[in-house]
Amino acid sequence: MNFLLATDHFGPHEVVNCFSIDVESFSESNLESFPIDSRHLDRARQNHEIERNVDFILSLLAGHHVKATFFFLGRIARDLPQVVGRVAQEKHEIACHSLEHFRLYGLKPEVFAQQLSAAKGLLEDASGQQVYGFRAPDFSITGQSVWALDELQKAGFFYDSSIYPFAGHDVYGIAEAPSHVHKLANGLIEWPLATIEILNRRLPFGGGGYFRLYPATFTEFCFSRLNGQRKPCMFYIHPYEIGPAIERIAGLSKLRQFRHYFRCGTLNRRLDRLLGKFRFVPAITALRQMGYVTEVTSSRETAYV
Repeated sequence: MNFLLATDHFGPHEVVNCFSIDVESFSESNLESFPIDSRHLDRARQNHEIERNVDFILSLLAGHHVKATFFFLGRIARDLPQVVGRVAQEKHEIACHSLEHFRLYGLKPEVFAQQLSAAKGLLEDASGQQVYGFRAPDFSITGQSVWALDELQKAGFFYDSSIYPFAGHDVYGIAEAPSHVHKLANGLIEWPLATIEILNRRLPFGGGGYFRLYPATFTEFCFSRLNGQRKPCMFYIHPYEIGPAIERIAGLSKLRQFRHYFRCGTLNRRLDRLLGKFRFVPAITALRQMGYVTEVTSSRETAYV
């Protein structure tokens, strides 16, 4: 039986969260956010950044005995299969972050379906694992692109973690979406990014820029409140936010500089506190504990609900 579906060392009533990493380079991550000069898009530079930062993250997680879910771009499995393979060998879950880092509402459904199939195949070949989960670049399953959920189901995915259930962001969000883990009409499981209700408003806190910008005590308060309500949290981060390598792009506005670089590379103490205080496992393991995964078969396991 695959480690992802084996019994982990937590109690049957303990709330577990997911620590997830969206694996991409800084330039890839922001390609649709602001103009980036071609020299910053050099693939060798991007790959070097990714390798250094993934190495750093693996060491960090090993120090805390935490297993995570890595949402890889399919192109990384093609260009850096050894990186995907090493993450899998260290018993982390490999999940899909699309083929390239493009927002889904800018793609035609048939193009997305082709890219999705290619990405899933590349990741499974590089890791030797079945890929169960998906996350859209920039959380870009919105009201404009909910069609993507049916494409995921057709492609054999078990769960999605793309929807941010709140309003107010300029790129993503579905305000009316449920904020808890739930099963969709097509059978897909949706694990939304973490939000909290304060004064009748939903606020995002699930990681990334929110983790860098908010006081650490507020993030911990949010985790404590939701876990106290028996609600698991989906946390996410990017390699360049944690690791030592990040592409420095000149000419950005002061707001952009603050938004994209603030506290990048200086989060160790915050992460140490978070990983030490709360329980984290791969997404598919947490879904098993929640009762969504009940059976596995074959060497590349098939999950059923």
